[in-house]
Amino acid sequence: MNLNNKLFALVAGALLCFGCGDDPGFIDAKDTQRIPALNSATISPLSNESGSIRAYVGTEVSVQGFNLDRIDAVTMDDIEVELTAQSIKELKFRIPALDYAQNDLPYAVKLRAYDLDKQSIFTYDYFVTVPVTDALVTGFVPAEGTVGTEITLSGRNLGQVTRIRFGGATVEAADFGEVDDEGAFVKFRVPAGDYAGPDTEAAIVAEWGTETIDVTGETPFLLHVPVFDALAAQPEGTNSAIGDELELTGRNLDLVSAVKWGDKALVIVDKSADALKVRFPSSIEAETPAVQSRALVAEWGLSEPAQSTALSEAWRVDTTPSSTATVPEFGKMTVEGGKFYLGKAVTVTGSNLSTVEKIEVQYDSERIEAAVSAGATDSELKFTVPDGVTFDSAREVSVVAVHNGGEQLEIGKATVYPFYYYKDLQIGLGSSSKSTYTAYAREHAFFLPNTGEVISSDSWWENAVDSWAKSGSNKVTTAANKVAAGTTAEQYRAVQPYFFFSAASATAATPNKLAMNSPANSSSQLKTHFYGDSNTALPSTFGTPLLYFRVLYSASADVTMKSQIVDGSVTTLTDYDTMGGSAAPALSTAESTSAWMVGSVIAVQYVNYRHALDGGKPTSEADICRQGFIHIKEVTCADLSTGQALDSREGYIKFDFYWSKTLNE
Repeated sequence: MNLNNKLFALVAGALLCFGCGDDPGFIDAKDTQRIPALNSATISPLSNESGSIRAYVGTEVSVQGFNLDRIDAVTMDDIEVELTAQSIKELKFRIPALDYAQNDLPYAVKLRAYDLDKQSIFTYDYFVTVPVTDALVTGFVPAEGTVGTEITLSGRNLGQVTRIRFGGATVEAADFGEVDDEGAFVKFRVPAGDYAGPDTEAAIVAEWGTETIDVTGETPFLLHVPVFDALAAQPEGTNSAIGDELELTGRNLDLVSAVKWGDKALVIVDKSADALKVRFPSSIEAETPAVQSRALVAEWGLSEPAQSTALSEAWRVDTTPSSTATVPEFGKMTVEGGKFYLGKAVTVTGSNLSTVEKIEVQYDSERIEAAVSAGATDSELKFTVPDGVTFDSAREVSVVAVHNGGEQLEIGKATVYPFYYYKDLQIGLGSSSKSTYTAYAREHAFFLPNTGEVISSDSWWENAVDSWAKSGSNKVTTAANKVAAGTTAEQYRAVQPYFFFSAASATAATPNKLAMNSPANSSSQLKTHFYGDSNTALPSTFGTPLLYFRVLYSASADVTMKSQIVDGSVTTLTDYDTMGGSAAPALSTAESTSAWMVGSVIAVQYVNYRHALDGGKPTSEADICRQGFIHIKEVTCADLSTGQALDSREGYIKFDFYWSKTLNE
């Protein structure tokens, strides 16, 4: 044998043994050139047990070696595979269907190759993933509620669900509230039905194809419905009159939203779980003959139209107007937080308040309705400062009660501030390090300015706050800080604005940098928040809403606005016309337009759709959809002497927040 042949034999022998699990036995040197040898290091894809590299049923696998044209067959767990290409140096084959259940983790399978003599000459532990394609439900929230309560099913591939059975009722896919694009959740409302009540357990079953999923299992949904005691019949010759009160008893009566005589809503005088008192209002019009008989019905639940329960098929009422209409009397009018900011709850005390039908805010020729909140009684009612006011700077208005079929009575005067205010909010600090990630940051991860809520990263994920970013490949907002071509205004506006705080990894240039982040300008920062028990990172992708920031610091022309925000004397948010320029202002030991500290005020500007088409920083007030100001009051997640986030990432940022009405669509 010449030198070249000796070298070839040695190499072929080495390749033959690489990855072998079966002993090929002694091979005569003169035959080695005819024996096929596979190099396991060249297998592609080279799947692994962790699943970071995967191979699926149907995947084409390639491997290199010598004399591969002399391979007779390849098997996986003794199932012969389809050879798709074969030459001296390369072999390709397709992974066959394997009898394994769908699973997230790969299965270890025996990959074997056989020579022309049907002898096994290669054995290798390969990893094959049988993908989960079946619909799968992993949980549901909430655990209890009533008709109309929205239930969210979480899982995967839930876009395949065609209907949901709730107790004895059915919800078809066309009536689902929302289905996640990625199939991670389905939302539906508890359907109306003939429920026994008052507190019953209801099973939830999801259907997909010909399969069913037992959603609730051993923990059924607890359904609450009102149940009424029998209403005593009216004695012959007696009728209810305008102004009369009627008391109903039963269970869960606090779920009742209305009691109607025919199509006329009665006034709810008092309401509790076991008793409901209603009054026949003076707004019932006189008829001829005066005594009319109509059905008496209670409406309840959270859906539209409401579920109804018949109380009496024919209840008699004398429609003759009352000569002594009850007039409300007003005492104190107090508001949450002390000032009439938009959206704040106002409490009115007094007597005979159950006759109030609605509240109006009146100024100039404007009459803005503020609906009376459910649960009003004779001694107390609540309403919300309406956001329909048209002025931009605080002004005094008249607060008027409409009662007894249209009569008006002024409650008092109030100064309305035409913007929203949220006090003492606390938000956590996201970090790309799982080992230092804290529970506080996960539970207090994102701030939603439109509702004044700080939500958890789990809520961000499960409630699809930003389904485009959640997909992992945002089709709405691009890396150029603008909406992608073809994006509609509805798609952009469907995601309400949100922002968050994060700490960068420690580097020499930016050691533990703590920054306030706009989601659309922080392609790598969403992943600093985790969800689920396994601490799975959120997608590393741009978020949808475009926001820019500017720090108002004392050495700038912003000093007056800053002082008004800090001391709470601000009366308008529209006078500030300096455009934000920073996408992620950072904590520092000195203020600048892009660096803040405890005590700083930061302007927050949510870019409207028109400017989002152009992209980049806002250039004028016309580019701003909504504008607000955050006042930093406390930081416990950083060393304030250095401006660096704590290594542990523990703690929070406390702040007050002002937010405008919509300024420009």
